[in-house]
Amino acid sequence: MNKQEFEEFLNKKIPITKAMGLKVVEFTPSKVRVSAKLEPNINHKGTAFGGSINTLMTICGWAMVFINIKEIDPEVHIVIKKSNVNYLAPIREDFIAECELSNEESRKDFLETYNRHKKSRLNLKVSIKDDKTIFAEYEGQYVAFK
Repeated sequence: MNKQEFEEFLNKKIPITKAMGLKVVEFTPSKVRVSAKLEPNINHKGTAFGGSINTLMTICGWAMVFINIKEIDPEVHIVIKKSNVNYLAPIREDFIAECELSNEESRKDFLETYNRHKKSRLNLKVSIKDDKTIFAEYEGQYVAFK
């Protein structure tokens, strides 16, 4: 599934993504980037709404699990088990959440555990930042199961 197909999948299966103006910027097994427009996600202070920031980062991590496991099991279920967000600075423009899975050992362990037990967990970090500022940091534990 390419990034355009995945974006269409999200809009169909998770309707809030369409309302948020979510776009899939990058969609590879090692890096996922999803963006949102400020306008539909704005709060009363003219900055990005915390719930929208959290949603975008949750979906970014979920997408990372998705791209890594869907080829192994197209019927897999993926859920978020727990997460934590730190809001570090107000967001006053369109924003991009980014998740990297550069640790090949983590990916390998996740997939081997799933193949063996039909259930596995993956801890991921997601951030929203620009060249100068980290706006939000997120840690989430995702569970994939048969």
